[in-house]
Amino acid sequence: MPVLTTGPRDPTGPRHLTLDNGLQLVGVRRPGSPLAALRLRIDVGSADEAPGEHGLAHVLEHLVVRCSMGGGRVADGALVEAATGRPHTSYDALVRTGDIATAGDVLGAAFRQLKPDTRHLADELAAIRRERAQRTADVRWRAQEAMFAALCPDTPYAHPVLGDPGTVDGLTPEAVHRFHSRWYHPSRATLVIGSDRVDEELAALAERARLWAPGHPRTESRAAAPPPDGHAVVSEAVGAGRRAVAVGFTESGTTCDADADAGLALARRSVRAARGIDVLRLRLRSHTCTWVMLSATDESAAVRSVAAALRAVRELLLGPDGVALLRTEALIPELRSAEDIQQSVADASDASDASDGIPASRPTTATGVGEVADVIARWQRRFAAALPEVPAT
Repeated sequence: MPVLTTGPRDPTGPRHLTLDNGLQLVGVRRPGSPLAALRLRIDVGSADEAPGEHGLAHVLEHLVVRCSMGGGRVADGALVEAATGRPHTSYDALVRTGDIATAGDVLGAAFRQLKPDTRHLADELAAIRRERAQRTADVRWRAQEAMFAALCPDTPYAHPVLGDPGTVDGLTPEAVHRFHSRWYHPSRATLVIGSDRVDEELAALAERARLWAPGHPRTESRAAAPPPDGHAVVSEAVGAGRRAVAVGFTESGTTCDADADAGLALARRSVRAARGIDVLRLRLRSHTCTWVMLSATDESAAVRSVAAALRAVRELLLGPDGVALLRTEALIPELRSAEDIQQSVADASDASDASDGIPASRPTTATGVGEVADVIARWQRRFAAALPEVPAT
């Protein structure tokens, strides 16, 4: 199989191959690891659903694991974990190094023609109804989904990944087959592997991938309309005068610069460590959504709380103990997380959105307090802009 090598820039960094069927292969070195992690990311999610298809990408994820992957068991051990998002669907496996080839074949089965029978479809729809009941009982989930709807009006990003209950319950095996045929092709996919001997394993997977060719040709499909730049604040009643509040904003562009990505990662950890607030981020292809979830008496109180917390963290970082805070509370935990093989594979999968396909590097001691403080200051301004009466500084 002809293979085009397009990287890496750094001989010690990730390996990146493009196969002749369009599949992107990325290898992440993890010397001494007794385990290997694999992630297959298909570039189709709920944002690619047309009216009348809302929820189909998530149903497809369930059926691919059950039918194409035979339940998702690798050898006699690991199970494939799958997740559907707005821009992507992913399939993950953590296996012994001796099971890498088997895991690759299990994940590669995602490209086979999928024609589920009515019994399998009915079983998975029942499981999805239970999942929906659990999610909708969570006020935070409802507030978050309402935030996405407000941020992304008139775009496919607005509707929940779980879709419309009536549409999902009315799906047929033929509708599932058509959606799978349209989207599940190697040219829409990235496979990332992290292992001790990544060069050898990557070459072996490239050779085996010729057996993963789908039984249907790739068809052209529409691109999801991008969300606008904007802000939203939404809440859901909790009780006792409290509300679950989601505050978010979207902005065009996705960060692909290694230094910028490092600053974002350290800013998130600094805010979490100092004030217990998680700043969440999601790439929506051409845009990025950034948001926080918290409990407050009302929307205005929530935005003021976020702005005050970010202001306080920035002041701490720029104060006399800022360097120590950054190192102990953000840099060291971030570097330790790099040792987690599954996390490193997930990071490489996310970073492959970059134009050159080479995953971004981890932060180093060269990432300064000033860069991290600048990220937090920008977040502070953007969150405050959600309610004009809240001061940005």
